[in-house]
Amino acid sequence: MSVIHPGAAEAIEADAGILQAFGMRVQRAQEGVCELTVQVPAALINAGGYAHGSISYSMMDTAAAYALRSLERRGVTSQGSISYVRGAGAGSELLARVTVASLTRRVATLRGEVMVVDGDESQLAAHGSFVFQLRAEG
Repeated sequence: MSVIHPGAAEAIEADAGILQAFGMRVQRAQEGVCELTVQVPAALINAGGYAHGSISYSMMDTAAAYALRSLERRGVTSQGSISYVRGAGAGSELLARVTVASLTRRVATLRGEVMVVDGDESQLAAHGSFVFQLRAEG
């Protein structure tokens, strides 16, 4: 059984350049949930010595789109909010997990978190919520 819904696979293929730019790897996009990983590149370490916040935001925003696509819905981000909890250094493995929390005819609300993964242990790096304006299919 595949862990990537065909609708999400189509979006993942179309987003190849974005995924490559951030080094994102989609692990799962099925049943309204998406998980993706990134190994933090040294080029995206900020002056404070931590991964730039755009990595966590982009991970959750991207995962939100694929979580929706796994439910055969399409949308665009209309609002995103993120809280940063812990920094990550170069080479750290990040795991984003986003879940569809609410879905109406026109709007989807999603919740996500980014974890810093170290072997079998993980610590919360960021959490957030996203609102997507849904597009008509066709």
